[in-house]
Amino acid sequence: MATRVPLSTDDIVAASSSSDVDEDNYSAKIPILKRRAAAAAKTASCSCSDGNPKKDPICVIVVGMAGSGKTTLMAQLQRSLNLREDGGSEDENNTTNDSTQSKRLGYAINLDPAAKYIPFTSSIDIRDTVDYIEVMRQHKLGPNGAILTCLNLFATKFDQVMSILERRAFPSEEVTLAATGEGGEGSFEVENAAGETKQISDDDNDDKNEACNDTNNKGRSTSKSSNETSKNTNSTSSPLDYILIDTPGQIEAFTWSASGTIVTSALATTFPTVLAFVVDTPRCAASVHTFMSNMLYACSMLYRAKLPMVIVLNKIDVVGCEFVKEWMEDYESFQEALDDASAATNGYSDEMAGGGGGSGYYASLTRSLSLVLDEFYNHLHKVGVSAATGEGVDEFWEVVQQAALDYDEGYLVDLKNRVEEQKVKERAMQRVGARNLVRDLQEDGQL
Repeated sequence: MATRVPLSTDDIVAASSSSDVDEDNYSAKIPILKRRAAAAAKTASCSCSDGNPKKDPICVIVVGMAGSGKTTLMAQLQRSLNLREDGGSEDENNTTNDSTQSKRLGYAINLDPAAKYIPFTSSIDIRDTVDYIEVMRQHKLGPNGAILTCLNLFATKFDQVMSILERRAFPSEEVTLAATGEGGEGSFEVENAAGETKQISDDDNDDKNEACNDTNNKGRSTSKSSNETSKNTNSTSSPLDYILIDTPGQIEAFTWSASGTIVTSALATTFPTVLAFVVDTPRCAASVHTFMSNMLYACSMLYRAKLPMVIVLNKIDVVGCEFVKEWMEDYESFQEALDDASAATNGYSDEMAGGGGGSGYYASLTRSLSLVLDEFYNHLHKVGVSAATGEGVDEFWEVVQQAALDYDEGYLVDLKNRVEEQKVKERAMQRVGARNLVRDLQEDGQL
């Protein structure tokens, strides 16, 4: 017969509070908090601080209505970041070595499975993993259902994408892990000198060594001198400045799906993340109601993602964007534009347009919404660009840098608060469980 050891209340309470020793248990699960805490600890322990500390790359998720020019904008942003397309920009003279070191480096990802052609070079492409047409055929789905299914399938392996991004964003840390032998297990993807990714398995070390040797031999054969070879190595191992994410044209398939939430949350908890909401400026000029619809959708995305947002007024080579900025900054200006639109009716019935007086239901609703969104506009960054000509792209990067500061002051602070709240909830549940255990043991006479 087993001997029962009587328990005291102190023993149970001590057991329930033992998890308090690891205060950073939740923070260790969030990459950006863990990385910044480690950097702060390293800076505090090291007497000689680095004069140029490493910065996290900024992740820009490009979203917007279909036809707003997201993919074309991605191509223009890639050109502005001097991303290597087919490795062409690597074969340059040594005189440009200093200038290339100051250039911004980026990494492009395509999440649109239905795109037949994209005008930019994507380092990671969902089309390489999931066949959109095959998904439609096998699952008997329509276009939107197939896009959603492709995103769901891709999201199941998005942890591998995050591993690739972390290795590429922090190459020095990856070199350290390789030197100490602290690599991950299972299969993973590596990027070669041409920017291509290849699946490599830990069970297949001989093939991995052959792939590495082939890549090195190819680099040696194509390099004209040892200086160019070293330049290519430095460029490949340089830390990233930006990560660009192109999303499907059907915006609701990404923003209102579980896979979209998984992708956005994974990126936002690893890198400073900014939403770039692309607006079709000519269509807003044609109708104030189209402008209001875009702003309502942008507001819903901001509410759902809780990330800083940049309103990108695209196609300014066709129509200027100053009137849109004026509508967002001056409430009375938008009311005047609404009065003009109501007077012209623009094909609407008198009841919808307000009969020229702006007093109909639709006009009244638009006025009320504009008053509600007036506070929303104060927390937005806005910039006008032309995806076709590249006008305003430099200003776009400046605005993105400002939005990244909002990420640190807004989303990151909220993330820390949620971590602390989760800690408090778990401790409270442990205390309640301990009290219930004490009560049950007292009722059984074992305490």
